[in-house]
Amino acid sequence: MSLSSRLLFCSAVLVFVLATLAYDDVDQLTEAEPNRDGEDPSGMDDERLSGKSEHVRSRMKRDGGSQLPSSFDHNAPFYSGQCFMCPPGPRGPPGVDGRDGRDGRDRSIEPPVTPNPSPGPDRPTTGKTYIRWGKTTCREGASLVYEGVMGGKHYAQKGSGTNYLCLHNTPVFDNPLAGRQSRGGLIYGTEAAPNFGHIPTLARETEVPCGVCLATEKRDVLMIPGVNRCPTEQGWREEYHGYIAAMRYNYFATQFICLDHEAEGLPGTSRDDNPSLLHPVEAACSGASGVGGGLPCPPYVDGYEVTCVVCSI
Repeated sequence: MSLSSRLLFCSAVLVFVLATLAYDDVDQLTEAEPNRDGEDPSGMDDERLSGKSEHVRSRMKRDGGSQLPSSFDHNAPFYSGQCFMCPPGPRGPPGVDGRDGRDGRDRSIEPPVTPNPSPGPDRPTTGKTYIRWGKTTCREGASLVYEGVMGGKHYAQKGSGTNYLCLHNTPVFDNPLAGRQSRGGLIYGTEAAPNFGHIPTLARETEVPCGVCLATEKRDVLMIPGVNRCPTEQGWREEYHGYIAAMRYNYFATQFICLDHEAEGLPGTSRDDNPSLLHPVEAACSGASGVGGGLPCPPYVDGYEVTCVVCSI
């Protein structure tokens, strides 16, 4: 049997079942002798209700036959008092017009764009910090966190830390022990060596200041050695530029830093104490200094001071 034949057969069975139920319901309702003369259906006597099932009696009491018109087609398929296959009646009168819509109800609403609020006590400033070696100010667009003085290890002592620190100008001590401890590390003020002739603002043998800056609304800060410009085509912005500096090559090692090209010395500190030192760093080409493994020259030039730049993005 094909699919269409099966569907036709099932439809015929369904119509037969519904028609059978409808005829039973109509017989029960017609036995109830619907009220056609306006009499009160609630006053039906017990004779008219006798012999009827509980279901039919309740229906007769409740409806009084009002579900069926006085002249209805007994052959029409009814179910629960409703004709579900009768032809539609005449079209009714049009309904009342609806209320006017609200302005802008159907258009998409986007949240207003507001500029970033200024930093304040209720909104902490975000960004990235960096140390500006040799200066206590920050460029436009960055804020100063604190200013300090550069500190590091003694050039002739192999212990303590190898990194330079930007020490706060107003230190706070917590439960200190008086006097030097025999097994402790030491940190000294860092003094600029006399061979910074390429930085005329830096007085020879003076201690070097520093400042900790916050590049506001930035996600990263990068120091690039070998150049003094930021890759602006990639969105980087310069914070400052200068020269690579560190401890002298034949002293105990320290880290490399980027010393500002306009670095200044602290007034009144030119004493030539030579504790922690800072020297310019020069390029060493392969074989030029008698030591293998130098830089490729060109592009580097033996003996030239290496530049640097600090960038933010």
